[in-house]
Amino acid sequence: MSRRDVWQELYQRFDPERPAESRWRADRPHSPAGRIIQFLDMPFGDPRILLTGTVGTGKTTELLRMAEARKDRELVVFLDLARQFSEAVRDPAALDRISSWEVCFLAGVALIATAQQRLGYTFPEEDLEALKTAWNALAKETGTPQAQLDIGALVKATLGVMATTVPTLVEGATGTGLATGFALSGAITGAVTKWMAPLGLSKQTLPDQDSHVQTLLARVNVLVAQIQGEFRRVLFVIDGLDRIRDIQRAKELFVDSQLIAQLACPVVVCAPFALRHHPSTAAVRGFDPLALVNEPVLRHEDPTQHGDGVHFFCDLFAKRTQDIEGAESLISRPLLEQLAYRSGGRARDFVRFVRELAREAWLQDVSSANEELVRKILDQQRRLRETGLNKGHIELLEEIANDPAHQLPANPLAQDLLSYQALLPYPNESEWFYPHPLLTMHLVRVKRAGSTP
Repeated sequence: MSRRDVWQELYQRFDPERPAESRWRADRPHSPAGRIIQFLDMPFGDPRILLTGTVGTGKTTELLRMAEARKDRELVVFLDLARQFSEAVRDPAALDRISSWEVCFLAGVALIATAQQRLGYTFPEEDLEALKTAWNALAKETGTPQAQLDIGALVKATLGVMATTVPTLVEGATGTGLATGFALSGAITGAVTKWMAPLGLSKQTLPDQDSHVQTLLARVNVLVAQIQGEFRRVLFVIDGLDRIRDIQRAKELFVDSQLIAQLACPVVVCAPFALRHHPSTAAVRGFDPLALVNEPVLRHEDPTQHGDGVHFFCDLFAKRTQDIEGAESLISRPLLEQLAYRSGGRARDFVRFVRELAREAWLQDVSSANEELVRKILDQQRRLRETGLNKGHIELLEEIANDPAHQLPANPLAQDLLSYQALLPYPNESEWFYPHPLLTMHLVRVKRAGSTP
C-alpha cells in the first residue's frame, strides 16, 4: 500500500524556514529559555538579554517557547526583523544596514500593533504623531530618504507579518486565537504594499546622545509607559538580527550604541551572528549575554563518533510525528541518528534533511526510508555545503579537525567559515570547533582520534 500521503504530511511538517508549533517542540537540554524566564520572574529590574548562537540552531523556536510562556504575564511584542524586512519592507538586504534607532522605531510600531490586537487599545493620536515627527527629524539628520509616513499602514503591515509568524502572540482580546491571526493576514495583504518607511538607507550614523535619537527613544518609551501603566509590563522579543554577519554593523548596534538597551522594559534580542565569536562581545553593555549552542552530536574526544546530541533530534522527530500512525517505521532510529550527526547539531539542517528525504521517498513511493535514500539526500546536501570552498578553506578546516583541542585558529578565514556554517561551535568547558559533518564526508580529510600522522 502506498504511503505517499504520510510522506507528504512529513514533508509539510518539516519546513526548515518555519519554527515548530508548540505541540511539536522537543525539550532542548541546552535551551536558554528557562534561564530567561527566571530573569523575568525577578521582582526587581528589567532584564535585557542578548541571545547568541549559530544561525539555524533553533533560536527562534526557543524564543517562541519563552514568549508563549510569558504571554499572560507580560504584553509580549514579538518582532521578527528578518520576516519584517522580507515580507513588509520587501528589502531583506536592508536588514544588514539597520541602525539602532530604526530598531527602536520598529519596536514602537510593533507595540502599537500588538496593543491594538491583543488589548483592543488605541494610542492617543498625538503620541502617534509625535513618533512620526521624531522619525522624520532623524531621517533628515541621517540622510535617510524622506517618505510620507503613515503609522496606521505600518501597523497593519506589521500585524500582517505577526499574524503569519506568531499568531498565538497577537490573538485578539476576544480570544479568537489562530483563526484571528490568519484572517487578519488576508485582510491586510494590500497594506503590506504601502510600507513607506525607508529602512537601512541612512547615509550617516548618530551617537546615542544626539537629541534627535533621544527624542525618538523617548517617544517609544512613552508608548511603553502607557501600556505598563494601564495594563501590564511590556516584553520586547526582537528576532532576526542574527542574520547580520558584518562585525562593524554588529558593533554599531550593540558596542558603540546602548540605545536598544534603553527601551524602558524587559528586552530579549537575538544577537548578530558576527558577535558570536568576536572579542568585542565582551564590550557589550546593558545586556546579559546567553547562548544557544549547537547540540553536541559529535564527541569532543573523537568527533567522528556520535555524541549525546543525536538523541535530541530523535526526540524532535518523534514529537513532530507523534500523531502520525506508523511514523516510527518511516525512518529507523539508526538512520535518524545518521541524519542528526550530519546536521552538525543545527536544527534547521536536520529538519531540512527530513524534508528532503520525505520528498524523495514520495517520488519513489517507498514504505520506509533506507540507507540508499539517506545516502542520496546527504550527498546532495554535501555538494551544496561544499560550494565556494577553496583550498585555503579546506586546509584550515583540516587543521581544526585534526587539532586534538579543536580550537579556533587566529586566521581571518575562520570567521568566514563560521559565518557560513562550514565551521561549527560546540559546548564543553570551553567552546570547541569542528567542520560541518557534511564536509567530512568527502572534502575534509580527518584523522581518527589516536591515529598517527
